[in-house]
Amino acid sequence: MRIGIDARNDGTGVGRYTFSLLRELAKLDRVNEYTVFLRRERLAGYAAPAPNFRLVEADIPWFGVREQVQLPRLIDRERLDLVHYPHLTVPLISATPFVVTVHDLNYLDRDAVFPPGGGLRQRLLEAGYRVELAKAKRAKRLIAVSEHTRATIVRRLGVDLERVAVTYEAADPPGGVEPDRSVLDRHGLDAPFFLYVGSAYPYKNLGRLIEAFARFGGDHRLVLAGDQEGFGPALRAQATELGLGDRVVFPGHISEGELAALYEATLAYAFVSLGEGFGLPGLEAMQAGVPVIAADASSLPEIYRDAARYCDPLDVDSIGAALADVAGDEALRRRLAARGRERAAEFSWARTAEQTRAVYAEAALH
Repeated sequence: MRIGIDARNDGTGVGRYTFSLLRELAKLDRVNEYTVFLRRERLAGYAAPAPNFRLVEADIPWFGVREQVQLPRLIDRERLDLVHYPHLTVPLISATPFVVTVHDLNYLDRDAVFPPGGGLRQRLLEAGYRVELAKAKRAKRLIAVSEHTRATIVRRLGVDLERVAVTYEAADPPGGVEPDRSVLDRHGLDAPFFLYVGSAYPYKNLGRLIEAFARFGGDHRLVLAGDQEGFGPALRAQATELGLGDRVVFPGHISEGELAALYEATLAYAFVSLGEGFGLPGLEAMQAGVPVIAADASSLPEIYRDAARYCDPLDVDSIGAALADVAGDEALRRRLAARGRERAAEFSWARTAEQTRAVYAEAALH
C-alpha cells in the first residue's frame, strides 16, 4: 500500500505526535511505501527515516486557499492509496481515501479558544473549523488519542463508534537533551516554583491558576512558559493586579534544554486545563520525574490515573489546596514522582505506530 502522511503541521503537540509516529513506523513497517509531505524548512533538515519513506516538499500553509488547491494536486500526483492527516487539514476536493487524527474538539466551544469580544476573524475561524470537521467525517477511519476524545467525537460529530479507533500518545524517554540551566539564572528562579509549559488558550485555565497561586501565598514562584500569543498581556496584567510582581514568571518560548533544566528544578507541574484530548505535557513531566497537579476533567484522569494530585479546575480554592498540598509534603512529591514515571512508562510510541498501521489496513478494506 502507498500511504501519504501530511507532516506540514510540525510544531507543538501535533508535530511531536506526527514525527514520533513517523520514527516508529519506519522501525516496524518495511512493507508499505510512505510519502511524507513536509514544509520546505523542515525538509531541509529531515532525513527519510527508512528506505521505504519518500519526502516531498509541500510548503503550503494549512487552513488556507492554497491548501485546497495545491495539496490535492500533490496527493494525486503521488498516486496514493491512503492519506493520513494527523491534524484537521483535509482538502475538500481530494478524492484519495484518508484517515484523520482528532486530538480534541475544543474549537467547537467559542469560550475555550477565543478571547472575549471576537470579531470577523474569529467568526471566520469558527466557520473554517466546522468545515474541517465536516471533511473529517468523510474519513475511512478517525483516530482519537483517548477514549474521552473518542466519546466526544461520537457525541458531537455523530460518527459511528466503530469508525473511531483509539491510539494513545506517549512521552519520549528523558535524558536525550543536556539541561540548559542558564534559564534559571536568567529568570531569577532561586526559590521553589511550579511550572506550566504550553499555550495560553482560555481552556488552559491559566487565569484560575494564577488566582489560586495568589491565594496560596509564600515565597514560591509560578513559571508559565511557552508561546502565549495574544493571551499573554491579560495574564501579565492579572498577575500585576493580584500583587504578585515577579512571582509569576513568563519566559516565553523555551528550548528543549531549558525545559529539561526547569523539570530538574521545579516542585511540580501544574496542569489545570479544562479540556485536553490526551494531556501529553503532563505525561512528559511525569516521564521526567516531576510531580503533577492535574485537573479532574476531560481525558486527564483516564491518562494519569492515580499518578497525579487532582483538583477541580473550576474551583480556585481546590486548585490552591492542591498547590499547597504538593508544596508542603515532600513524601507526597516523591510518591507522585515515582508513580508518574511508572504511569508514563505504560505508554509507547511504538505501540501507537503499531495500532496506527492497523488502522491503515482496516481503512484500506472499507
